[in-house]
Amino acid sequence: MSSQVQYSTYGFRFLDTKISSFYQLFAVGRERIVEHSYNWDGLTRVDGPLLLFQYTISDQGCIDIQDKTYDIYPNQAFLVEIPGQHRYYLPKSSESWEFGFILFRPHNILEHWETVVGQLGPIVNLPKESSVVYCMQEAFIAASNNRITDGFIASSIVYQFVMELLRFSNASKKAKSSWPPKIQQAVDYLDKNYDQLHSLEEIAQAVGLSKFHFTRSFSKTTGLTPIEYLTKIRMEKSIEYLRQTQLTMDEIARKLGYSNGSYYSKVFHKWVGFPPGEFRSGRDMTLVNHLKFD
Repeated sequence: MSSQVQYSTYGFRFLDTKISSFYQLFAVGRERIVEHSYNWDGLTRVDGPLLLFQYTISDQGCIDIQDKTYDIYPNQAFLVEIPGQHRYYLPKSSESWEFGFILFRPHNILEHWETVVGQLGPIVNLPKESSVVYCMQEAFIAASNNRITDGFIASSIVYQFVMELLRFSNASKKAKSSWPPKIQQAVDYLDKNYDQLHSLEEIAQAVGLSKFHFTRSFSKTTGLTPIEYLTKIRMEKSIEYLRQTQLTMDEIARKLGYSNGSYYSKVFHKWVGFPPGEFRSGRDMTLVNHLKFD
């Protein structure tokens, strides 16, 4: 943001991209609230359907979501749907509330939004240096300098912002250092023993958890089931065998922990989109030596 703080809200209604295939930016702004009459009820608003991301820059605000109350401090954001069962306001305990926000229609992008909220929850801690906050700030700067001149620019801003939200939420799942110790232990065990494992019970037993509790905790933490994670490791390793060795499909299968080449080929085809033989030959496709499935 510029050194001289500017407070304003910019709304957008572009007719050139009103058709459903485009993303619809509704408003972007930066505000500093000092009146305790400031109060938005998500069930009484008439400007929806909308998705709202509001990020606190300084001071403190408050939001009620269903039956829970959250104090919102600097470097925290809330994500809500409008209409929705929420109310955000300037509490009596705070003299002011400074925040930035971005509003957009849910068309075409609601599924991504729900994924983010499902992974992070409605209240998110975001450092001010994060790409999500930067993207919101850049949208405000573009609006204040009259650079959002058509619906195509507005659509790209919405898409980029939501992709940054998704990237942040996925990165939080990949930060292994923040995972519960049992899940870190399980991942280390999978990495070291991917070629010897044959059942979910085997993995759960190795970390001392019941199969049900282990599966639920692992999936919630990593975004993948234990078997999906194991398969990911095996597929990444198989690319190296296909590109760097002359091993047969049966030999590769055994090195990965599969019983035979036929089953390995079916799994590979499902994950990569080609049979391993075609992938190895490289005919009519881009040659790659490493493939990540993260």
